[in-house]
Amino acid sequence: MRILGRLLFLLLFAVAASFLYQPLRSLFQVPPPAPAIVEQLDLTARSSTVYFLPENEWLTFPIIGQAERLRILTHAGADPDTEREVPLRYALEYELLDGNRNPLHVGVYTQESHLPQPLIKDGVAVSPNLYTDRDLAVATGQSFNLQLDALPGTAYIRLRLKPLRPPLGNVAVRVYYEERMSERRANVAWERLSQTQKLRLAQGAIYPPELLTRQEQLNLLERQWQPVGPLGTNPAQGSLFSIQGAEALMDPERMPRAPGLYAGPQRLGVLPIEAAGSYRIQFTPLLINDDLTPELALRHVTELLEEPREEHAVLTGEPPSSELSLSPGLLVVIPNQPGMLDIRPVEKPEQSSLPEIRYLRTWRIGSDFPVRFQILPGDEVRTSLRLDLRAYGDGEPLLVEKALQAEYRVLDDQGRTVDQGALEANVLPSMIDRVADTQPIADLSEPASFFLRLPPEAVRLELTSQQRLLANAYTRPDNLPHRTRVPVDYYAWRGDSGQPSWFILQPLEAEAPLEGSAQEEPSDKKEPSGNTSPETSLVLHIQSRPPERDPELLAGRYQWEALEPQLAARGARLLVPLRGEERLRPSGLPAYFQPLQPGTQTVEIAAPGVSRRLEPQLIYLRDDSTPFTLRVAIDGRTVRQELIGRRGYINLPPVSPGLHEVVLDASTSGTWLMNYRYPDEAGYLRRMAFRLDGESLRYPVDKRQDGQLVGARFYSLGESGAASTVRVRIIAAAPKGGPTKEWTHLERLYQITPTDKEAGVGYVLDQQRERLAHGQPILIDLGTDLPDGPVAVEFSLESGVPGYLVFHEVLPGDYERTRSFREGEE
Repeated sequence: MRILGRLLFLLLFAVAASFLYQPLRSLFQVPPPAPAIVEQLDLTARSSTVYFLPENEWLTFPIIGQAERLRILTHAGADPDTEREVPLRYALEYELLDGNRNPLHVGVYTQESHLPQPLIKDGVAVSPNLYTDRDLAVATGQSFNLQLDALPGTAYIRLRLKPLRPPLGNVAVRVYYEERMSERRANVAWERLSQTQKLRLAQGAIYPPELLTRQEQLNLLERQWQPVGPLGTNPAQGSLFSIQGAEALMDPERMPRAPGLYAGPQRLGVLPIEAAGSYRIQFTPLLINDDLTPELALRHVTELLEEPREEHAVLTGEPPSSELSLSPGLLVVIPNQPGMLDIRPVEKPEQSSLPEIRYLRTWRIGSDFPVRFQILPGDEVRTSLRLDLRAYGDGEPLLVEKALQAEYRVLDDQGRTVDQGALEANVLPSMIDRVADTQPIADLSEPASFFLRLPPEAVRLELTSQQRLLANAYTRPDNLPHRTRVPVDYYAWRGDSGQPSWFILQPLEAEAPLEGSAQEEPSDKKEPSGNTSPETSLVLHIQSRPPERDPELLAGRYQWEALEPQLAARGARLLVPLRGEERLRPSGLPAYFQPLQPGTQTVEIAAPGVSRRLEPQLIYLRDDSTPFTLRVAIDGRTVRQELIGRRGYINLPPVSPGLHEVVLDASTSGTWLMNYRYPDEAGYLRRMAFRLDGESLRYPVDKRQDGQLVGARFYSLGESGAASTVRVRIIAAAPKGGPTKEWTHLERLYQITPTDKEAGVGYVLDQQRERLAHGQPILIDLGTDLPDGPVAVEFSLESGVPGYLVFHEVLPGDYERTRSFREGEE
């Protein structure tokens, strides 16, 4: 009986101990000692258990409950005297194993960190992360996630460091697996949380945890990151303390600059102006110099084919500013000293009109830093490649033109070289783009572009150089038409950039070899790390580039010639209002018509350089088609005609250049237009065009070495908002081999949509009812990648509203008009 009582007592004790173990466990645990400075400054510190990664042995962690995702957090420890600017780089090897410890996936993650800004409490600087028993400076934590969906048999992950380099002392790691709770379990778990735990979970919400809805509570608990410890009896571990209750230190050297766009004598500011109006341009100098008054040189580039308007602005006030009246275009600003630009509408001074900063990540290349890009093989569709190279001074300004040179290799899937060569170009220092970290230093050149049509077996590209260069690679399928929205995509101030022409590639690997290790040839079976060392890349600030205008065109020295299609096409004479972007020259006066008023008036007949008699014409435009009488007298000589229809023309008596008295008398109202007069804003332009509808139009072009301009204007017959998509095909001999510095898109799509102001403003003179929209330009570049000789340009209507097309060739420079004759037998 006594024995039975003792057994019953032991059973009751065991049951009570099982219930009281969890609540009483904390009473018997000795918390890790916090750093002394935490108590001295009355700070709050939260400790986390971390494990120190060995360099020569693996540290293995089990994966609990077939988790679908892992998170690995690392903290580098460095010498206490390490400067914050020093990059702390370390490489972390990992392996995913199955239940039998067989590798399923291997990889390397290269991390880079820096020592964080200290916190301040009572004037004392405190590191945000501290160890109690280690005299190390702890860097900002780095993390990466591993998705295990594709490897459901993963049971372990093991980690190992590659050899560390000074000033690194160690790397601590924490491993978490993602735990998903059921709705029932999450309901119970929320009620068991302490208030501190609830506050920590709900710290991202804008209201306290008591006000969270049931669904919000479930969302917070549905996925939780749970820590897991490594296997082994005595892994090296420690306690990392995160300090709270102190304020962040603002380093004066790292204080943010005044808002705006950086500009200076060696760095232009390019400001897109989307809408006409009054603007206030503001400039805040970065250096205090009372002897230097802020001044801005301004160049306004618009859609008009003319020299950009230039002016000078002396800024006054605080901050220095000036009010300008601007029209849509690009405003190029050159300050007389470094500073920050801002521009605001006068009517909305609180709203900045600065463009959103555009960034581009670019990659360093050198003899020790080859950059490799993966390319999809072109079994069915060939791939084209574009390479942009820039000279880089690495903190030293580029003062003069610089010759750059790089080497490229194209490899197949067996690692064999299928193409290789050199890339050479001369580049100028850039006044548009800058390295984001060194804005004031002009250590960057303009990009030099090279284009390659890759062989089908190409899968990888490798770039090297003996110089300090920056590189970007872009690709596009050869059968992808180049899309352009006309005219939006022609002008940087019209809106977004639309579909890109080229698609940027990220390097396969860009990390520098560790000291003492050999540079290995890339293996096709090696998994890319997916992480690129920040040391091998830079971020650039890039801006819109003002369009380059040919000075010969601006001066009116060129030959304009309209070409006719090869096949029979339906032609018609068009009459459209003049617009400012169309260049008007004296030689085109026969095609320019100005309004003529009813009654008696003095008219100047103009024909520069011509003394012979001219035969002007008069065009009439009416809303009514009934018969009417028209009488026109020039210097007493009268032409009287009985006419019918809404539109047409008559020939007038011959006249010589000069002033003439013209009398116009009509039995109906209408618009009357006469040519051989200097045009103004009220004038019209007559063109011969060909209808683009069901049948395509093909035009022959003689591509020459001199840079002729080829293009077209499409006059839509649609109403406002009715789009037309015109397909253009360039049919030429096989493009040149090897890298070229220009590129021709052989197939293009132009989407043309008239606006309310553009639709229905023109006339088809040979049709009594058709109205036209303003002509929109279709710009076609025939680059040096195409061989010289005959080229065919074919237009077809892909979809939408039909219209009329004028195809032309422009040859810049002076061209003499010649006449030829043939002697015949008498």
